[in-house]
Amino acid sequence: MGMDMTLDYDTKGPGQPGAAGAVGPGEGSATRRRILKIALTLMAQRGVDGTSMRDLASAAGLNVASLYHYFPSKRDLLEAVLVEQGFLPLQAPPAELDGRGTSEVSLAQLLADILVSMFEVEDFVRLMVGEAMRGESIARAVGLDLFTSFQEHFEKWITKNRPDLVERSGAAEVSRLLSSMVVGVFILHASGVIGGERDDLTALSLQRAGETANILRPPD
Repeated sequence: MGMDMTLDYDTKGPGQPGAAGAVGPGEGSATRRRILKIALTLMAQRGVDGTSMRDLASAAGLNVASLYHYFPSKRDLLEAVLVEQGFLPLQAPPAELDGRGTSEVSLAQLLADILVSMFEVEDFVRLMVGEAMRGESIARAVGLDLFTSFQEHFEKWITKNRPDLVERSGAAEVSRLLSSMVVGVFILHASGVIGGERDDLTALSLQRAGETANILRPPD
């Protein structure tokens, strides 16, 4: 069910030759980025459901028809905000970058990188989680697609790099465990249970990632 997170949104809309209301490519990209920035601000203030496309168009200085050239629906808009924020796609670092030649370190680095990327867009992830918990349908649907894709990245990495885990527990089972760990650490931090100032979050990510990788280390 995961969406194609490599989708290039700049290949659509008024920035393209012949498209309705066409503009120069640089101008189209700049307008798109401005819309996404304004959308994030409005959604943080009003929630996803409370932010209408008409309100967004007005705040961006566009008419509604022009806005729909960039984003045909609110769901398309929310997906684009997530991609723009760098929440996904998640790519596993290749083993050659390990530096020590051990898969545990590669797993630890992968987990740490994902946690750090979530902390870097903490406000937006908080918004998504909060909206989903309140039952906002678009946030839930997009969140499901995103976390499905999120889990698939883990599963592919495990299948390629950790055959021992595939034999012991199965790639799907381990990927669900790792996904839950990452989300759990973020929720614990967001609720104030762990972590302090933002400067400490990288160290926290490395610590929790290292602990998890150590638990899942290959048998001797």
